[in-house]
Amino acid sequence: MRSATWTLSRLAGLCLAASGCDGFGASEPPPFPEGQGQLPATGAAYPSGPYGIEKGAIISNFTFLGFPNPSQDQSEVLAIELADFYNPSGEELYPEDSIFGAGEPKPTVLLINVSAVWCQPCQYESDVILPAEYALYHPDGAQFLLMLAEGPNFGVAAEVNHLVSWTKKYELPWPSVIDPTSKLSTLFPSEARPTNILIDTKTMEIAEIVTGVPEEGGAFFATLEGLLEQ
Repeated sequence: MRSATWTLSRLAGLCLAASGCDGFGASEPPPFPEGQGQLPATGAAYPSGPYGIEKGAIISNFTFLGFPNPSQDQSEVLAIELADFYNPSGEELYPEDSIFGAGEPKPTVLLINVSAVWCQPCQYESDVILPAEYALYHPDGAQFLLMLAEGPNFGVAAEVNHLVSWTKKYELPWPSVIDPTSKLSTLFPSEARPTNILIDTKTMEIAEIVTGVPEEGGAFFATLEGLLEQ
């Protein structure tokens, strides 16, 4: 198991002052790499930039906190970075110490779902749309990643307790995280919840971005299917 394991008591220093962080105390956040505002990178392999968030751009190696499989285990909050899903050969396996299971195949497509607790379309998507699509495409190499950007209040960052409640309510089996420094979530305005991003994990390029709930079996998921067939 890699060293980036966190207990709830250690999250106090990771909350942004603007988010309130009720119940976590008033500890000062740890220093982050200059200009990043992110958790320290692990040095894992990742494509070089330049990076962006538009279609065709390579997405930066954002780092989050959450659960690799919340339907199985929510006892520890772990650091999860996009480099965990990087699969340049299309045939990479997770190493022995991986939080995603030793020897398990890495995904060839990653769907990042940016959601908020207050967002009713997000609730519908997590309850109805995504579970059916996950069951269809995960066996073929797709992975989903919930990034819960905001909690019950519009514009206020989600905290760990919100992530726990959300993933329990919808029994999510895919990795689910919060963005404790709001590095990625602030790039997409609150009005754009949910936002769904398809990543080709062989290159970490953004293949598609849609705002709102994608239609079940529609164009967005046809793009996902096409990436799996490459």
